[in-house]
Amino acid sequence: MLYNGINDKHAPIEFIYQDTADVNSVDLSSGEKELKEYAGLMNKVMEGGRYDEPESSINLPSDENFKKSLLEQVKKERNKELRYVIVVGIGGSNLGTMALYRALRGRLDVFLHAGDPKMIFVDTVSPPLISQAIDFIENQIEKPEEVLINMISKSGETTETVANFEIIYDALKKKFGNKADDRIVFTTDKGSKLWNIAESKKMKLLEIPQKIGGRYSVFSAAGLFPLGLANFNIEGFWNGAQEMAKRCLRYEAYENPALTSAIITAGHYQKGIIINNNFFFNPELKSVGKWYTQLMSESIGREYNLEGKKVNVGITPVVSIGSTDLHSMAQLYLGGRKDKLTQFIYASQKDNAPKVPTELFMPGLVEDIEGKSVAEIMDAIFYGIKIAYIKNGLPFSEIVMHKISENTLGQYMQLKMMETMYLARLLGVNAFDQPKVEDYKRETREILKKL
Repeated sequence: MLYNGINDKHAPIEFIYQDTADVNSVDLSSGEKELKEYAGLMNKVMEGGRYDEPESSINLPSDENFKKSLLEQVKKERNKELRYVIVVGIGGSNLGTMALYRALRGRLDVFLHAGDPKMIFVDTVSPPLISQAIDFIENQIEKPEEVLINMISKSGETTETVANFEIIYDALKKKFGNKADDRIVFTTDKGSKLWNIAESKKMKLLEIPQKIGGRYSVFSAAGLFPLGLANFNIEGFWNGAQEMAKRCLRYEAYENPALTSAIITAGHYQKGIIINNNFFFNPELKSVGKWYTQLMSESIGREYNLEGKKVNVGITPVVSIGSTDLHSMAQLYLGGRKDKLTQFIYASQKDNAPKVPTELFMPGLVEDIEGKSVAEIMDAIFYGIKIAYIKNGLPFSEIVMHKISENTLGQYMQLKMMETMYLARLLGVNAFDQPKVEDYKRETREILKKL
């Protein structure tokens, strides 16, 4: 296989698009020229190593001072009695952490990883969810040292997050009194209302660099501090992201997977393909898909372009899970409107994969599964859908992870963030603001005043 044109079979991530995406050398060359100046800007941002530009998130994985400081904070707060980390946040303050946690701990984390703290995500104002969180604190937490609450809000004024924190803090305070304060860490912008109030109360604080937006903050304290508490190898995330950042700063498309993928996506969008289907063939990556959904939606959906002209640009991201969604969505994808560009994401995970017995309890129902591992069966399904796409003339690309790990997930997320930056520039929009999000927030505040 090729890593974006480079013959490297041992690359942790392979980006494959040749012969399956509707793109040619002329398209890539044109995209290279259009993005050359912006790629130069991103290289200057990396060389400067500061956090003065919106693109500065690319510096987090290589910032040794920041990494050392965060690792020290994790070590300070992680104790042998810690059993639960409650993350109170929403959107960019929550999705990245949740994605990485669920990708590596899976859906049975309650029964596995016995020695590692479990993570609980309080991410919306759902009455059942908040009631369950209160009940959990009241009946399952025996000592304050068993729990740490990390409230994450970049602005410090997110309605859902503040409301949820106040309720959960109240439950913790009623149970443990003043000891509750020591079990709280706030992560926010320095100088935000939250920062100032927490500082006045002498609470623990972690900083998100002001220029880094929430959806680009997964490798900051916002994303990795709670994962470090849960015994993840957060240096692995940084290493993978740093490795991918170097690749994605190259000027030549065939060497830069983020550049190439952005050119492919923009080219298809210009042809009327407005749906971006992210097809994950590992169910544990479903939350990674949710993270990317926010990244693309908030970064690309724009009413106005960089010149102030009304354009209403937008690509709609969807998440599909293989092979589950082949039984609910394949008919639409293969037979419906050709308005979708698909990217398949897959890690075969063949090591220690369970096998179907050679002697079946119900022989004859399905042929040729005896003795096959579940990885081999999924491989057959994965290649089967790709062949079906080719025969039906549907465009797609692939990202292949040879395994799901901190390193490969760090690579994937850095790739998608940098790809999004390039894509926004090709479409002529700002990848870093989200002015229309304020519409619902403003209306919500007005309604709350009247209640």
